[in-house]
Amino acid sequence: MRLRSSGRRPKGIYPMYAYCLFCETQRCALIARLIERSTGIRCIFPEIIQRMWVKGKCEEKRHSWLPGYLFLYTDEPISEPIRIAGIIRMLGKGELQNEDLAFAKMLYDCNGIMGTISLTEVGDRCIITDPVWQKIEGKVIKIDRGRKRCCIEFTFDQIRRTVWLGYELIQSKTEKKEITQPT
Repeated sequence: MRLRSSGRRPKGIYPMYAYCLFCETQRCALIARLIERSTGIRCIFPEIIQRMWVKGKCEEKRHSWLPGYLFLYTDEPISEPIRIAGIIRMLGKGELQNEDLAFAKMLYDCNGIMGTISLTEVGDRCIITDPVWQKIEGKVIKIDRGRKRCCIEFTFDQIRRTVWLGYELIQSKTEKKEITQPT
């Protein structure tokens, strides 16, 4: 099976169809490369850049995020199953819909790599100002100010999930005005 490749596109322009496969967790990268080579379908396995503090210094390392999940993007519907060793099953009933599709689009925009996100303090709460996370209705549930990480809650595959990400705190425009205006 050889489908037209959806290739890399500018942000906000998506292929027509998105799918999610569940596969053996230790083989995600290999299976993704095999799918891209054998079918021409754009395939992403999600990764996360996590901040780790080692001897007082902040280091960022890439790790697998959502191990076992692969996201496929194509301009044409997939009519027959992809048969590559290590693929267990396709999630759902084929094409992704609703929240899952929004999540897949977010991954597509980020090329599958989640890094730091932007937050704004509003009173005693922090809200997500990062447009990528706003699309999937991510919500801040915890903040570790010492390590500059926050826990984000979101929905994927009809399950509420959480992830710890590094963050950058951005001042709100109203706070900036208050600081610059003389009293």
